[in-house]
Amino acid sequence: MSYGRNRMFVVLVILVLVLSFSAVLVQSCGKKAGVGTIPEEQEEEVTNKLVNAWILLDEDQPSGANYNTPGSCYQTLISNEVYKSVDILFICFATTEPTGLTSVPTGDGSTYTIRIQDASNPHPGGLTNQDYMNYVIRDAHSVNPNIKIAMTLGWGDGTLISRIFSSSKYTTEENAARFADNLMYYLKCYNLDGFDIDWEWPLSTGTTVDQFRYLINAIGSRFSQEAQQTGKKYYLTISPATTDNLDAAAINRYVDFLNLQLYGGASRDEFINAGINPNLLAYGAKFESKSPWDPTPYQSAEAAYMEGKNYYTIFTNWRLNSGDFDYEQDQQKQLYNWVYYGHP
Repeated sequence: MSYGRNRMFVVLVILVLVLSFSAVLVQSCGKKAGVGTIPEEQEEEVTNKLVNAWILLDEDQPSGANYNTPGSCYQTLISNEVYKSVDILFICFATTEPTGLTSVPTGDGSTYTIRIQDASNPHPGGLTNQDYMNYVIRDAHSVNPNIKIAMTLGWGDGTLISRIFSSSKYTTEENAARFADNLMYYLKCYNLDGFDIDWEWPLSTGTTVDQFRYLINAIGSRFSQEAQQTGKKYYLTISPATTDNLDAAAINRYVDFLNLQLYGGASRDEFINAGINPNLLAYGAKFESKSPWDPTPYQSAEAAYMEGKNYYTIFTNWRLNSGDFDYEQDQQKQLYNWVYYGHP
């Protein structure tokens, strides 16, 4: 009897230890990576806040430097850990192209996909825009494992969207759906997290409202399907300077937010009057010089935050790597602190 009671006591102790250890495991696995530094009582408060930035891969600063040059606009993003102050990084610019032998994905040319614009554009040392894109994705994730990276479709060619619908092999809706499938393949291939559209002339006038609606509905539906199947969130955003040919219903249904180009003349009221949900509007900031002849910064992080804090919870900076990159990158870090903590 004594031996039996001892065995039972040992079993009970082991069972308690196992249950306690399991509870610890469940608690730790349930936490999102990178959230541990935010006190639990603050988590709900900051969930709708984002501080983002664009980066233009055509740029080399200082002049004559390339991506790997010590002190270049790309290396300071790494050495100064600027990427830690970026929630979503938008890579500029993507273009659209027919599928083919070298596209991602490959295809017979009857559907369209995206690629980095001027992929073979030469940089000092023989590097290309595709090299720069690969390096930025690698290094941004290295500095900030929680960063999200999206591709921004360029604005300078008015046919970038309309040509997606050019194949007579498919209906308008099918052309849009096949592009959305190809886009998803591309994003997965490069470990990307979303797609952004720089919406201004001539792209905004070269695209019809119907084409815009079909495109947004197709991409939004595809992103939603992926989230349901895999649990991964893909961001669909628009960065507009105008309301021309936008479809408010499609935006309100599928778009995560709109980076208003307030520095380019866009106004909040313009988009609200167009029927767009005010909660989707984000503040577009700009810290580089006003012009080549006026070195005065367009604005500071503090000025942007103070102007927008009563209306916006998302702030996005154009951009991190102009000739004023030292100032831009410093202001990006300050903007992040202003938005999340209320001080620089």
